Amino acid sequence: MRRLAFRLEAFCQLLARNWQEDCIDQNARFLWVGVFMGFGAAIYYGLPDEPSFAVLLAAATGLCVWAFMRARKGVVTFPLLLATSVVVGLCAACGHGQFATTPVLENDLSGEITGRLERVEQRGTAERPQERWTIAVEAINKLEPDETPHKLLLVRRAMGETYRVGERLKMVALLTPLQRPAYPGGFDYGRYLWARAIGGQGYLSRSITRLPDKRDGALATFGQTLKDGIERTRQRVASYIDHRIDGKAGGLAAALAVGKRDFLLEDVETALRRSGLAHILAISGLHMALVTMTVFWGVRGFLALWPFLALRYPIKQWAAGAALLSAVAYLVLSGSSVATIRAFCMTAIFLVAILAKRSAMTMQNLALVLILLIFMQPYGVVEAGMQMSFAATAALIASYDRLTRFRSRRADADHGPGSAHGLMTGGIITVGRWISGIGLTSLIASIAVLPFSVAHFQQMAPYGLVTNLLAMPLVSLLVMPMGLVTVLLTPFGLQSWPLKLVEWGLDWVIAIAEMTSSWSSADYLVVKAGGNFLPLVVLGLAVYTIHRRLLSALAAIPMLLALALWWYSPMPDVWISESGTRIAMRDESGAWQLTDGRKMTLDFNALLRADGDTRALGGSASVAGISACDKDACVVPSLYTSRGKSTPLSLAIVKKPDAFDEECQRRDIIVSRLPIPQSCIGPALMLGDAALAEAGARFLSFKAVDSGDTKSCRGAAGGDHLGLKCGQNADVFHNGDDQLWTLKEMTALPKGKRPWMPQS
Repeated sequence: MRRLAFRLEAFCQLLARNWQEDCIDQNARFLWVGVFMGFGAAIYYGLPDEPSFAVLLAAATGLCVWAFMRARKGVVTFPLLLATSVVVGLCAACGHGQFATTPVLENDLSGEITGRLERVEQRGTAERPQERWTIAVEAINKLEPDETPHKLLLVRRAMGETYRVGERLKMVALLTPLQRPAYPGGFDYGRYLWARAIGGQGYLSRSITRLPDKRDGALATFGQTLKDGIERTRQRVASYIDHRIDGKAGGLAAALAVGKRDFLLEDVETALRRSGLAHILAISGLHMALVTMTVFWGVRGFLALWPFLALRYPIKQWAAGAALLSAVAYLVLSGSSVATIRAFCMTAIFLVAILAKRSAMTMQNLALVLILLIFMQPYGVVEAGMQMSFAATAALIASYDRLTRFRSRRADADHGPGSAHGLMTGGIITVGRWISGIGLTSLIASIAVLPFSVAHFQQMAPYGLVTNLLAMPLVSLLVMPMGLVTVLLTPFGLQSWPLKLVEWGLDWVIAIAEMTSSWSSADYLVVKAGGNFLPLVVLGLAVYTIHRRLLSALAAIPMLLALALWWYSPMPDVWISESGTRIAMRDESGAWQLTDGRKMTLDFNALLRADGDTRALGGSASVAGISACDKDACVVPSLYTSRGKSTPLSLAIVKKPDAFDEECQRRDIIVSRLPIPQSCIGPALMLGDAALAEAGARFLSFKAVDSGDTKSCRGAAGGDHLGLKCGQNADVFHNGDDQLWTLKEMTALPKGKRPWMPQS
């Protein structure tokens, strides 16, 4: 035992030394500050009720002052630093949520809207075209000013006259509140829109009238004119590229150039997604790096041709300045998405470091960008784009830093008279390293983003490494550089030949994507990973990327816990839609089936994807023999668990008031869009119109228990049903076939009120 204690003490001392070395070499404390600020911001969006910003601000200020005072005395307490970071991140997200967003619609309404057309996106198909408008709202005739959303997202189906971005319009539309999650833990599209100041959705009618421009002031008018001009320029550039580049490559070229996917064909997007090339559609670090580095090395190489300039002036700094200007132009032209802003900030810090003649420490740059974005756009920390972008970038930086150190040690060990290579051998080695570098980069990035892809999209690209190895050299060395050359030659009317090279390169990229996507019959769907899976993954990834020594091996602990949580997480047995009209339950095989043999809907499709069911990719989702429906009710006489085990529990969807008397006496679960009468006391669980509107969609889970587990519960019902409630999750027990079953309920919406949820 004493020897074991000594070894344990020696191991702890080794970890402490590694921690101190990482704090000196990597500035580990600062990097962990960025990570825990992100955790704090993410906590805000998962709270059951809205916190007090004043209290959070006071707490954040007090903790910052306390940490600063201790730092001045030379005492840096790491737990205090982490606690301060969490509270500051939580405060930043709360401030954004309460002061930088928009009111949201409470109910459906049809009204007259006055506003300005801010963005137009092409949707639908060639046979049934649609447009999606973003409207900056001035007034809605049926709402007070403090109830009016700042922006609306409207779908225009009745195509006709063309309207330009920046025009002031009066229109009639059917408006609906923001969309809620399709199931508990699902993607919250309403919160996604709310974070971007969009407070309602709807459909436009044919009644659209142009209005004269409204002058608000010289500065405001100039800013709005500039913004509208940029958006119109993006539309014109996208249309021009699609017109000049034939075939499928035109829409892809427009997406790469300005971030608009209006002309991107659906089959091309599907092939890119299935093959693992969908990341090239989101203008992020790859595109920003290719553009800025092409400008940087091009300008520097051109200036180096003139010895007078190269020997007397800082041409490296001049090239960095030109690259920074190109980064700004690309940021503006591409639409300034979260991923593009992150990439721009990262690139800008790197280029500013060159301008200041200082070395750029990339992990610190990434932490600086993360902290900056948490204050600017805290909602990004819970969105797939920002998570995957930072995960891939951090993993690449950390992995290549390790590889560089390994090569440096190996070069020192192999240094000698026989280490030089001939011209041919050296060239082959260089080409081999370049190809292996592309493959290694794709492999590292794919592994880093895989947990996030599983958590958000329930999807894997099995041949992503092969596709990226074949296609990315074309994108990096041909498509993006020739696109930049096209921009430079357009004023001289010489853009045709570089556009042909862009078209040729993208045709090959699409051909590669279609080839590799055809190797598998469908996407690889996996069961959704929820709960605390992502926080554990982020923690493990942070340990790996921040530390370089023995401490980095500890990343395996949270990663293994996340894997176990995903693998062994319980599966729900019944899904009830927000409206209560669509209910899915398990069949004998454990697969989801809808009641009443209904066709595929968007929310049920999302449910199938979360379950790893390939029916989400197409086909029918009807039910055979699970429910019996008539004009009064739909009845499921026996529900199944996710493992296909039959239970004595039964369910009824009541459509008409007259059906309550019969179904309340016979069923364990009653769901209805109608108010449930007080005389209905038999069912263990009753969900009426008020409960459905308050908590949204929900999951139900069953589990068989021993009768002894119910001693602390209190009875609630009579007849053939024994309803018992235990704890805050309202566990309900049913006495059937001499066995007791728990029924647990999980709702999509919290009980409290959040800014993106209707307050009625």
